[in-house]
Amino acid sequence: MRDKALLAQALVIVPLVRLALWTLPFRFVHRVVARFSGPPASSPADLAASRRSAESIVHAVVSVSSRIPRASCLTQALAASILLSRHGHDATLRIGVAKDGRGRLRAHAWLESNGATILGEPTPGEFHALPPLVLS
Repeated sequence: MRDKALLAQALVIVPLVRLALWTLPFRFVHRVVARFSGPPASSPADLAASRRSAESIVHAVVSVSSRIPRASCLTQALAASILLSRHGHDATLRIGVAKDGRGRLRAHAWLESNGATILGEPTPGEFHALPPLVLS
């Protein structure tokens, strides 16, 4: 039952983040995500009881994202960061850039937590990471 609740949360958050990224400037979306990334107003006991593993949160976001058109790595990273934070996990949004074979700029977003990539791990050496974007 807990997995269904987590999938339901992802089913709401992923499309909202996708729509926001499609219609609003990134700076605004980033601020809104940071605002919603705090833990819910509840007691520490309630938070402990509702805490899901980071792995199950990432799995829910990736599963839902596979069914949402154009749910990019950035969409997934922002949606997962909201859920991770609300379930008591810290995460840092990372964005990396690279040029393709034609000299066009490409970008990739991923999440790190406790020094490890937990969502969207880039191919080693492919992207040059920009300074971390902390969602707080």
